[in-house]
Amino acid sequence: MVIRNSEGAVLASLSQQIPLPNTVAQVEALAARRAAEFALEIGINQVIIEGHSEVIYKDLVNPGPSLALHGHLIFDVLQLANVFSHVSFSHICRTGNNVAHGLDRRAISTPDINIWMEEVPPDILQFVQADLTALI
Repeated sequence: MVIRNSEGAVLASLSQQIPLPNTVAQVEALAARRAAEFALEIGINQVIIEGHSEVIYKDLVNPGPSLALHGHLIFDVLQLANVFSHVSFSHICRTGNNVAHGLDRRAISTPDINIWMEEVPPDILQFVQADLTALI
């Protein structure tokens, strides 16, 4: 996951394996929950939580409860969202968020949690540059 400022600059990133999820939607819901937790842990109070799953995005912006298998995770994300002064959810295709995709690939091969603050890991720098180029 990546936390950016309003100009798109990376403030922090986290890469972590998620053990034994049942579905892809659950992985995305768990990632959204972890993104909210991470932002709170580092003291960010205005966030945009971006995800690759349109299903999860729709559940997060739907005013009613989710009855899906991952509904309890959506509930958790929304409870955490109440703590922020501003929160929004965004669906971004993988091709539109190269940094997150690079971190996803890194998490698959690295069992440890990896956190970076105000710097970009060398193997992810190419993805940051690609995302910034796309913004111009």
